[in-house]
Amino acid sequence: MGEVFLTARGVAAAMFEKAGIDSKMEFKLAHLGYFDAPASKGHHLAERGGLLTHSLNVTKRLVKLGESLGVNWPRTESPYLIGMLHDLVKCRCYQMVDTICPDKGYKYVQPAYAGHGVCSIAIAIELGIDLLPAEVVAIMYHMGAFGIGKEYTDKEFYAAMSNYAPYIIATHAADWYAASVDEIDEKVADKIMEEK
Repeated sequence: MGEVFLTARGVAAAMFEKAGIDSKMEFKLAHLGYFDAPASKGHHLAERGGLLTHSLNVTKRLVKLGESLGVNWPRTESPYLIGMLHDLVKCRCYQMVDTICPDKGYKYVQPAYAGHGVCSIAIAIELGIDLLPAEVVAIMYHMGAFGIGKEYTDKEFYAAMSNYAPYIIATHAADWYAASVDEIDEKVADKIMEEK
């Protein structure tokens, strides 16, 4: 785990540099728990460092997808900022059940705002990270239609889609693909295949 974690930190440093995030901001993210938090409580990458790995996977997918779809990002840093920060709230909403024995998993603590996209944006602003409107919308609606009724209304979602569809679609697809394909546990995949 240690060697893999250090490699992920190195890749993250390169991604943060492409996002325009300096080492001082990286330090703030580390203090927030960004490099230690899981990506989920019990689904994809529910382990120490899972958020970092998931964010790297989403960023890589988002850059490739943006290129293949011809997304005209507002700035070159956009896909890196969006990918690395879209789940920033997970630093705060997943807490270790037992810090002495981290294998016992995580508990979920309800964020202060409704929706983890909104919370991620709030934390980015709190940290002093400047996001453009298209980046804010991509992070806010990265759950796509899965967020309707949970994080936002259908009217809010479709209004955002009318102006920012390429960013929302690319971000949602990158996030979904990373979580559902890149990060799926082989045992889960084998079980799914056995059931068919």
